[in-house]
This record gives sequence, structure tokens and C-alpha cells, in this order.
Amino acid sequence: MIGLKKGSVILASPAVEWKRSFHEEKELLQSVLGEEIIDIQHIGSTAIKGIKAKPIIDMMVGIENVETFKNWKIEPLQKEGYYHLGKVKLEGKEVLAKFSDLKTLTKTHIVHVVQYKGQWWQEHTFFRDYLNANRDRAKEYEALKERLAALYHNEDIEYTDQKKEFVDSILLKQP
Repeated sequence: MIGLKKGSVILASPAVEWKRSFHEEKELLQSVLGEEIIDIQHIGSTAIKGIKAKPIIDMMVGIENVETFKNWKIEPLQKEGYYHLGKVKLEGKEVLAKFSDLKTLTKTHIVHVVQYKGQWWQEHTFFRDYLNANRDRAKEYEALKERLAALYHNEDIEYTDQKKEFVDSILLKQP
């Protein structure tokens, strides 16, 4: 299963389909966006081996300059089910989401467009790689996510905010 309704926090057991879905969407994005893209990475909990995650595939698209995003033609992406989340205002990042159902706002994929090898890129890839290399910390993260999902099952923003301290503790380990 891939996808969650807006606001929902439901964790799913790791699934082979997550990696397969990432690769399918990566190919799609590369064909639609072409030369704009330097690299695409699978990030977030679905990219961490062996832990439960919200079944939404997080992807990071690295480009030369995020400012050029405003010149992208969004229509080809919309034909593929992707929409720019213009209300998400984060410096140095633009966010797109793919929806399987627009009535319930069921998201299947989130695309973070960032500067290739910039701060967002470095932090997200480091976090993923660190947890994949440190199983004990990955399991600790999974346990935290399970506790938070039970508390905030209909409050995805609060769920995400409550993970910040753990995420920051890992990011402090960056060289």
C-alpha cells in the first residue's frame, strides 16, 4: 500500500513496493523534467531499511538553482498527478506531491526540489545513510515514530514536529 489521506498518520511495515515505486517515479520525473535534474534520491523513512513508515515515498530532486523552479512548466507534471504545494514555504526548497485521489487528498509521493549538494540535500541524504548504517538508531527512530503515530494519528504536522529533536541529534553527527 502506498498513499495516505491528508492529515493521517498511519505507519506501515516495510514493503518492497516502496523501492520499486521510487524507481518508477524517478524514471518518470527524469523523462518529464529532463536536463533540469542533476540527481534524484529516495529519502525519508521509506528509504530506511527495515523500519515502519508512513507509506508515502519521499524523493529529493537535486537541481543547480532552486530559483529556476519558478520557470518550470508544471502542466506536464500535473498530467502525471503531481501538483506544486505552493503553500509550503521553506527557504531553499520547493515541494510537489503526487495524489492518487484529489477528493480525499491522498498523497502517494512527495518531491522535495532542492539545490544539489546544498544544505537540504546534505541533511536528508546524511540522515538516511546514517540510519541505514546504524540499525540500533534506526530501530530507536521507528519506536519513536510508533509512539508519536499513536498520539497524533490525525495530526501529521504535530507528528513531524515531534520527530525534530531526534532528527537534529542525528544531524549533529555530520562531519
